[in-house]
Amino acid sequence: MNPQIAEIVGRVVGGIDLTMAEMQGAMDLMMEGTSTDEEISLLLTGLAAKGETVDEVAGAAASMRSHMTTIRSSRAGVLDTCGTGGGGSQTFNISTTAAIVAAAAGVPVAKHGNRSVTSRSGSADVLAALGVNLDATREQVEACLDELGLCFCFAPLAHPSMRHVAPVRKKLGIRTVFNLLGPLANPAGAEFQLLGAGLANQQDLLAQAMHRLGTRRTLVVHGADGMGDVTCSTTTRVLSVTPEGIEEFEWSPADFGLTTSPLDALQIETPEESAALVSRLLAGELGAPRDVVVLNAAAGLLAAGKTNDPKTAAMKAAEAIDSGAAAELLRRLGERSHAPA
Repeated sequence: MNPQIAEIVGRVVGGIDLTMAEMQGAMDLMMEGTSTDEEISLLLTGLAAKGETVDEVAGAAASMRSHMTTIRSSRAGVLDTCGTGGGGSQTFNISTTAAIVAAAAGVPVAKHGNRSVTSRSGSADVLAALGVNLDATREQVEACLDELGLCFCFAPLAHPSMRHVAPVRKKLGIRTVFNLLGPLANPAGAEFQLLGAGLANQQDLLAQAMHRLGTRRTLVVHGADGMGDVTCSTTTRVLSVTPEGIEEFEWSPADFGLTTSPLDALQIETPEESAALVSRLLAGELGAPRDVVVLNAAAGLLAAGKTNDPKTAAMKAAEAIDSGAAAELLRRLGERSHAPA
């Protein structure tokens, strides 16, 4: 065993927390393919058993950022709506749809995501069903962001170094620190984020890690009903992360000028069913799916500083749907993602 990894694994198994620099160094070895599967497995299981700290999550994310394929753009003030998942979600792709609507409302969005791991439909799954090219090259993705103000950053292409740890993660079959890292490593360097915490006990950890890493504004949200999004059925706990610190507050649908609605209308079975629902609501269909997308798109606009008023943000999101701008943007994304760079 690599002496450096052996020492770190021994400390973690003994219940000792790592510094941010130590965690980043250990992750670098994994990302560079110089760690064995056994070393990776011992470190990941040790961290999971001990419980990851803010420094450990931030250090792992810093390493992922340094090894990712960056997306360059002339756009400023980019937003991401990537969440952790992990709540066993059976809902349609709320954050992905909200990303489209927020972009149509005037905020450049680099949506980071992957295929389904714990949900019935991952962001990549639904976008593929809606005609977006998941195999777009870096240059094609950059063209989408520059020309349309919207792109999709497919995690396996954006983070090629993950191939060194993917087999171990699959074999382990448990939650590890990697389940937290996607929203913390946006390939386009998003300055603003709406970050859905899939589990309640992740919310403070993610907010503190994001503060350690640096952000202009990130809103980390978790619904009182367990949703890893701004929920339409009850209240949502919000942690607003800025360079100045972390502020906590609560939202209800009424704050956005909307009424509460049940979650059962948001359920889907397959990515194709999710895609059909997304298409209908972008075409103007009313109901709970539209309301929850308006809530989350509005939250994205608030995160990006387009307005400070939730009701105004919700009106802007609704207008992006009702005008047909969001549906047209999705159509153009599918077309441009397949076109030569």
